[in-house]
Amino acid sequence: MGGCHCPDTQIVLMVSSWHSSVHTTLVTPLYLTNNPNLASTSRILQAWVGEWQAKGVTPAVVVQKEGAFPAWLRAEGVPCLVDPMPWLDKRRPWQAIGHAWRVANWARKQGVRVIHCNEHDVYPFALLVRRWLRRPMVCHVRYRLDRGFAEWCLRDAKQPDALLWTSHQQREDSLDAISGLVDPHRQHVVRLGIDVQRCDGMKQAGRDLRRELGIAEEALVVGTASPLRPRKRVHDFVTLIERLANQNRAVVGLIAGGEVPGDEAYRARIEREVEQSGLGDRLRLLGNVDPIEPFHHVCDVSVSTSEYETFGNSVCEAMACGVTVVAYDGGSVAEVVGETGRIVGVGDLPSLEAAVTSLLNDAQLRDRLGQAAKDRVGSEFDPRKSFEQVREIYDRLTSPHALTHRQGVKAAL
Repeated sequence: MGGCHCPDTQIVLMVSSWHSSVHTTLVTPLYLTNNPNLASTSRILQAWVGEWQAKGVTPAVVVQKEGAFPAWLRAEGVPCLVDPMPWLDKRRPWQAIGHAWRVANWARKQGVRVIHCNEHDVYPFALLVRRWLRRPMVCHVRYRLDRGFAEWCLRDAKQPDALLWTSHQQREDSLDAISGLVDPHRQHVVRLGIDVQRCDGMKQAGRDLRRELGIAEEALVVGTASPLRPRKRVHDFVTLIERLANQNRAVVGLIAGGEVPGDEAYRARIEREVEQSGLGDRLRLLGNVDPIEPFHHVCDVSVSTSEYETFGNSVCEAMACGVTVVAYDGGSVAEVVGETGRIVGVGDLPSLEAAVTSLLNDAQLRDRLGQAAKDRVGSEFDPRKSFEQVREIYDRLTSPHALTHRQGVKAAL
């Protein structure tokens, strides 16, 4: 009996082996992103690129314009194409179509098997790319969707094969926008994250930056990392520092963030308010700081005054550096911070001031919460977890069964 080969057993083994190979298949993804900087939405792409390369796969990336991120990709040997990725304009359709054709041909040469929009802003362009590339497509939503955009971009055959949310709160807040448009089975919460080890490796850079800024050892630094746009309410941070500095001469406020196209007037407002504060070097606008980890290591307390965050990369980055966060409760910030920081209502400056003051007055509390925040990021927001999630999604979308089903649906349409 030991030498017999049962046909049924062989079939079971063959099927099992096939399922195993499908599950472990490593596909080559095409990432489309509108972020040319090494911050915000490109952070998770950096981590995923590293994970892919560690597994012997080189993804392909299209970036909307030149910047630090495409430069980093090239230095890492990652195929990178810079393309404006314009939306389709019915008055001049050939512009978007031409760019989509170019991207699709380039991606085909890279052997990509799945398209991943890193921000939903590039999804309208990606729909054109999919017409020629004919690969399953994933869309990562980076803000709260509105019904108008969702109906225009996600209805019927336009819906992605997988729609990713960055937090449970973001998905809940967008339910009305996508109701009846995207199959719930296609939706997944893929929470972003920061590599704690990477942050630990930049502690010395933080000490160096503190010296460069001429900040005294005894100073208490309150920082915010935010682009200068109205919904980030950086003006509230300026007011906060004015109040704190009047009570405690050791307080120094730092703003890391630059101008956003279209919001130039708001940048000018913040510059004016910083100057009018009369605090001099005790309140400084540093502009874009890249990489951002050294900045967080300079801070004793990190503040977020944003009205709404779908995840809160800057909050998570500060936590990963062991810095206690005080933030407005707009969107998903409370979901990220948990019990490791202090959350107050949007625009509640008295509560914001009280929370920051209590932390500045208690170094042990800051240290304890900072360590808890760092531990939380390591356990809940490790980018390796999100990488495995998206890899499994890619595997399912590129399996023979999924591809056959998708072709049948397209034929029916």
